[in-house]
Amino acid sequence: MPKTDAALLATHAGRRFSLAPSRRWKGYLWGYFFILPNLLLTLVFFLYPLFDTIKLSFYNAGIGASQFIGLDNYRTIFQDDTFLHSVRNTFVFVLIIVPVIVIVSFTLAAIMQHMRSGAKSLFRILFYLPTICTPVVLTMVWAWMFNTNSGLLNYIVSLFGKQPTEWLGTPSLAIASMCVVVISWSIGQPVILYLSSMDSIPKDYYEAAAIDGATPFKRFVHITLPMIANTGLFVIITTTIATFQIFVVIQLLTGGGPFFSTETLVFTIYRTAFGSIQFGLASAQSIVLFVVIMAISLLQLKFFKPKTE
Repeated sequence: MPKTDAALLATHAGRRFSLAPSRRWKGYLWGYFFILPNLLLTLVFFLYPLFDTIKLSFYNAGIGASQFIGLDNYRTIFQDDTFLHSVRNTFVFVLIIVPVIVIVSFTLAAIMQHMRSGAKSLFRILFYLPTICTPVVLTMVWAWMFNTNSGLLNYIVSLFGKQPTEWLGTPSLAIASMCVVVISWSIGQPVILYLSSMDSIPKDYYEAAAIDGATPFKRFVHITLPMIANTGLFVIITTTIATFQIFVVIQLLTGGGPFFSTETLVFTIYRTAFGSIQFGLASAQSIVLFVVIMAISLLQLKFFKPKTE
């Protein structure tokens, strides 16, 4: 190749590579431009309130007045029997609701996996319907079912010659009732997630395992479970976070009673802030809830994260 041609080729290549970084940066800028609205919403409605809550937790704050008091709010809440009782109740709800949702939703998805496409689509719709309904409406339906005088549950009990039961007036029954309500409307989305994850597993894996003589149980253990492990982790973490934030069902059905047996952390924060007008104390309670949820989520991520991809 002549020297001049080689020089022109080198010059052209240099221009091409010099333009490549600028084009990449233009692509990055367009990407940041498209996520800018969501980023602004996150900053305004999540990060700013979070940092403001942390700041407010060190103040004795009410309506129109605040005074810096350091860690006094944190000392107060950890000496408050009602707050500690609400922490215990919240963990009881988590320990009951989360395992039930994870196990039952996984079992239902495993059963639905082998159904025909029409039946599978029908059950998808049925299980997902409670998810798109508002919790307030669902809670009011359950309030009618739990009604002592005219509720559906007591009507069924009366058919067997039993006396009406105070479902929401007895501490042990009230806790069980709250768990049933939350599970009933929370189980649909995990079922859909598990089923979608199972349907995405290539059929070739099962066919190859069957040719090698693997039983259905072994195919389930060595193919299905590892392939849906990430979905299972997502369901566990999101269900745990949602259960820690139970509020609507408590406010509408029991108000934290009877005898604070269904009082949860979020409901205590609500009463402290808008009942007692102690915004600083409520902020400290919120920070404790935030730290607890974050710590448990990190522990779940560490212990339940799949070891292999």
